[in-house]
Amino acid sequence: MSSKTPDPQLSEISGKLDVLIRLSALGLVKGIKTQKEQIALLSDAGFQPKQIAGILGTTSNTVSVALSAIRKERAEKERKEETSPEESVVAAEAKSEQEETESVEET
Repeated sequence: MSSKTPDPQLSEISGKLDVLIRLSALGLVKGIKTQKEQIALLSDAGFQPKQIAGILGTTSNTVSVALSAIRKERAEKERKEETSPEESVVAAEAKSEQEETESVEET
């Protein structure tokens, strides 16, 4: 029967690595002004909300709310980028023609 007691050296190394990772993350976000941008960067780097909260000294709820807003903004931006300029012109022309038709029908 093998005992599953953690190796003290492994625990110490793991703890030191965690500290180094946190310090590196803080260095990454140091020049970023808004907390929302800091959260986005750390999330993109693979940190979980709870980890981000610990690094930035905030709550995981604050991080989760910010991440939700970030995802919404990115989805909206992608949706706008998917609409090509040609499609926008065609849509504007169609809307203009429809308004002209409605205007003529009202008179």
